[in-house]
Amino acid sequence: MNSISTFDITKYFLLDVMKDIKTGRIQLPDFQRDWVWDDIHVRRLLASISLAYPIGAVMMLQQGNQSRQFKPRLVNGVLKSENYTPNLLILDGQQRLTALFMVLLSELPVIIKDQKSQKINKKWYYLDIEKCLDPECDRCVARIQNYANLLR
Repeated sequence: MNSISTFDITKYFLLDVMKDIKTGRIQLPDFQRDWVWDDIHVRRLLASISLAYPIGAVMMLQQGNQSRQFKPRLVNGVLKSENYTPNLLILDGQQRLTALFMVLLSELPVIIKDQKSQKINKKWYYLDIEKCLDPECDRCVARIQNYANLLR
């Protein structure tokens, strides 16, 4: 077998990645496990992003060779893609990208599973700007619990 693999380190803006997930240009290979994060994982990721901390690399597979393609599926939270054939499949980083997509661009509450009770919950995530601007405040607690807190 005489194949050459090419690896490329490309930096993309997070918003561009989220938009490509929403349109279906970026999808998951069918063998990837489902999204399984709980509330604390989502909160920690949002805290890291809001502090501009690195959140790790993402590995994607370019879907170019028609004879060697995996069956794609949409990322959780994507209601309807724009019928694009995906350019890229997420191989590593699915949990982080799915969480960010659901929080930032899906327009639906994030569906999470409580680790103790195994109960499914739907949550919206908001940041309290005053707390986020306070250098002494922990970003994980700067998240507003629910919409009712916004009205106070």
